[in-house]
Amino acid sequence: MKSLLFTLSLFSTMVLAQTPEPPKIITQQSGNITKHWAEGSLASTQAVGCIPLAEAKNTFTPPDLYKGVEACVSQNNYDLAVRLFILAGMYSWFDADRITDKTAAQARTILITDTFATMSQGKKSKFSKALERLTKNPDPALIEKLCNEVQKVGAPNYYPSYMILHGTKTFTGNPHEEALIKHFDASNAWKNLQSEYLHCPD
Repeated sequence: MKSLLFTLSLFSTMVLAQTPEPPKIITQQSGNITKHWAEGSLASTQAVGCIPLAEAKNTFTPPDLYKGVEACVSQNNYDLAVRLFILAGMYSWFDADRITDKTAAQARTILITDTFATMSQGKKSKFSKALERLTKNPDPALIEKLCNEVQKVGAPNYYPSYMILHGTKTFTGNPHEEALIKHFDASNAWKNLQSEYLHCPD
């Protein structure tokens, strides 16, 4: 755990020392509706297929992991889809906690909505049942196994630009400036997510 915290601390220092440039703002006109968004907002940057959690990395962002969820559902592998979905959810909550522009936190909901937007009702239903099996009155042994798998992947170890670029600050200045909360307690935040989100045993 100490090595993980050192890595997170070092990474945060690097990010703060090298503030990225403001993003390119993209404008799209569709009839009477004009849409504006920042390049890189909600973007996946790594290809994640339908993989077990044992092959997941803590450098995968939620947009990456939700692509994996889609891949698993398309292959009718709902058990793996649910596990990737849960990890993506934990990572997005972690990111929402550590960013300063809380308007960007809505990225969590939009990513989930986009993931299931074009999915058939039948596949949505099967995914929902698989999720319920793991979250509603679950077998303690299954939860313990899932918790162990998540712990091995570890806390997020990336800069959450996908979420930062989704906030209102993107349109009022450089969203990367002071984007992360200083002295954020990553260890405690990750521990709380395992307890409150996953309900892992102590």
